[in-house]
Amino acid sequence: MVFLEDKNLDMRRYNAPTLCTEVPAIFVGDNGEPPANRDICVYPVGDTCQSISPLNQCCDPMTYPLLFPRGECSWNTVMEHVEKRRTAKRTRVTQLQYYAYRHSQRNGFSILHNSGSPRHMQQNYQDAMAMVRKFGKPDLFLTFTCNPSWSEILNSMEGVQRPEYRPDIIRGLPHAHILLTLDSESKIRTKDDIDKFVSAELPDPCTDLRLFQTVTKCMVHGPSGTININSPCMRDGQCCKSFPKQFKDDTEENVNGYPIYCRRATEPVQVWKYSIGNRWVVPYNPWLLKKFNAHINVKVCASVKSVKYLYKYVYKGHDAASVKIQKEGALDHDEILSFVEGRYVSAPEAMWRLNEFNLSHKSHTVVRLAVHLPLQQPIVYQDGQEAQTIERAALRKTTLTSWFKLNKNYPSAHNISYSDIPHYYMFDKSTTNWKKRQRGRQNVIGRLPVVSILDTERYYLRMLLLRKSGAISFDDILTVNGLRCITFQQACQEYGLLRGDQQWRDALNDAAQFQSPRQLCILFAMICSFGEVEDVPDLWVQHQVSIC
Repeated sequence: MVFLEDKNLDMRRYNAPTLCTEVPAIFVGDNGEPPANRDICVYPVGDTCQSISPLNQCCDPMTYPLLFPRGECSWNTVMEHVEKRRTAKRTRVTQLQYYAYRHSQRNGFSILHNSGSPRHMQQNYQDAMAMVRKFGKPDLFLTFTCNPSWSEILNSMEGVQRPEYRPDIIRGLPHAHILLTLDSESKIRTKDDIDKFVSAELPDPCTDLRLFQTVTKCMVHGPSGTININSPCMRDGQCCKSFPKQFKDDTEENVNGYPIYCRRATEPVQVWKYSIGNRWVVPYNPWLLKKFNAHINVKVCASVKSVKYLYKYVYKGHDAASVKIQKEGALDHDEILSFVEGRYVSAPEAMWRLNEFNLSHKSHTVVRLAVHLPLQQPIVYQDGQEAQTIERAALRKTTLTSWFKLNKNYPSAHNISYSDIPHYYMFDKSTTNWKKRQRGRQNVIGRLPVVSILDTERYYLRMLLLRKSGAISFDDILTVNGLRCITFQQACQEYGLLRGDQQWRDALNDAAQFQSPRQLCILFAMICSFGEVEDVPDLWVQHQVSIC
């Protein structure tokens, strides 16, 4: 089996594994779901073959004899919880609970050795970015890499165990990307504030020997380039991290989203067999470095780019693999069948799933608000029940139509915009009505979905919903100064929202909060091609930083 590296694929998901000791599973399924049915055949003594169900309690001991050396039965469909774990709703043990139980380590006990579709991930990403739109960009960006010599890791090893043998403890070399938002009194506003939080220079060993030792051990990049052409960061003869950096006598603020840190031309020091100066130092925070004794890259955020970079990690979807299966020395002319594209599940991910750990967590509840044209709300139906589903959907209110009803019955809600309504009211899905909140409003954010400018009427309806409060119907939104407009685009025109290039500036500013530069470039091209832009060069100048 050979991993293919196709640059046309998303290399954040299809990148080949770098750990040759990792034990993964690769399977083909819809949106990364494991196969629902498996054919398991048992070959008893003789030439016969017998198929058994994957739910059979004998399946695991015959498939994994090292885990069941005595041939004892595994999980079965009638296995019950012990009495103290039993509840009225759940009396029987699930497969997930059983396998998590078998993998847990206990004193005196020796261990023998869903959602997630692209649409779902994109929705979660939009929810997360809604919080950024409300609270603004963060102030610090940390990349925290684990130190494999930490005592917590070494003390968990037994005998000759190595960290890669314990996927329940460590995944490769774990690292965390952390964004920090400082309180209003600690905000980074000047060059002196930047220097207070971040340093990109070697400390004086005479002043702080411990910090100097940690920096030279954990925070020196490479070296790479002409000094070491075999460094892993080298790409086409250049360091992909742009080291060594240029000397700088003073810190310079916001250059393409990040500051340029002070790196004075001081006397170099000997690190391993290389002579190293400040040009090779990765930015760090002295206090964090001394506290955790690990690689902690600290940068000051000057734009929202770092947020998009981080959230793409969380919501990119499951790992995938594009592989080619071939027999060594064999000639295979069926190129289509020899290529397989599937999901890649490593042992640490399997342990994470078995332990039912969350893939993500949000401190705030993000309420997704519907934006649809009259009688065009999205519905889900089963084959053969289309007519009944449409009839029920016509009677069932959405968050938008329920907002109309709220404004009609309660004039006190007229001053609250559609996007802010979840802050004051809760949408009851059972009655499909908005109910006034009694508590918890500070942790609720409303979000209108993104609408393509090619979906013209929905796009302009969204524009009106962001600006108009107290609407009681679609007709009310279409009515401007007593005149009922035919289209939502005409209503925007009557409100003066389409004068000049302001609508395109708003569209690009809104998209820049969550879309990648490539997506923004496509949007800019669509606006210039299909929109009536008065000053294209000026529009480009105002948004080129986020597009490029």
